[in-house]
Amino acid sequence: MAAVNYIEAVEIIRRLEGGITRPFLCRASNDKHYVAKGLELPPSERIAELLCARLAAQFGLPIPEHGYIYIDPALLRYNSEARSDLGPGDSYALAYVADAADLLYSQALQVPSDLQKAVFVFDYWVGNGDRQLGPLGGRPNLLMCGLDSQLQLIDHNQAFQWPLDAQKFSESHVFGPSNRTWQLDLVDKVEYSQRMHDTARQFRDLCLDIPDEWCESIGKPGLDILLEEIESNLMLCQSDEFWSVLQ
Repeated sequence: MAAVNYIEAVEIIRRLEGGITRPFLCRASNDKHYVAKGLELPPSERIAELLCARLAAQFGLPIPEHGYIYIDPALLRYNSEARSDLGPGDSYALAYVADAADLLYSQALQVPSDLQKAVFVFDYWVGNGDRQLGPLGGRPNLLMCGLDSQLQLIDHNQAFQWPLDAQKFSESHVFGPSNRTWQLDLVDKVEYSQRMHDTARQFRDLCLDIPDEWCESIGKPGLDILLEEIESNLMLCQSDEFWSVLQ
């Protein structure tokens, strides 16, 4: 959702169960439904959600429509839970996917290999260690959608958490070496290095319309430091060290 397509919630339908953040399902002024995350996430995590989702889309990964949604205080008047945990103003919003369920461990190998590789490399690149899944369960933050089994990425509030321990990341990731049939090779390095570089060059443009209230909560010095740190870490994809530890 670009700024020109700014949307407003017209109804808070219910709180969604099953996730750690337990966001709210809202109906918007465009008559679509969105999953909204507000005060239950600190501003830095809302920014991470927004920017990482935009990076994923630019990188070419499948992700629902995303952006932010305005919550009018009047909608919260008789909903104490939403008033305290969602709050008024701009909340992060992700389009609600009705016919979707969390990816199961048994389904991971059904995901096309090229998409597995892209998700694995992307998560390491953006410092997202929060896509874990193994035989005993986990939190993949991936949805398998509909009868055509399309994958969708969700939940990136834990992105930009550098440095990642490459070994632990690989061992726990849903598409880590223990749950796949492929290996990264020189062709992958060339392809993904270019995709990461091209995406990183657009990073500052992706930051232009971060909601003012999120920025104000962090403060301009803090926001400048945060964005500079993210940008500098994204550019590490050009280093030999980045690829030497990624398996």
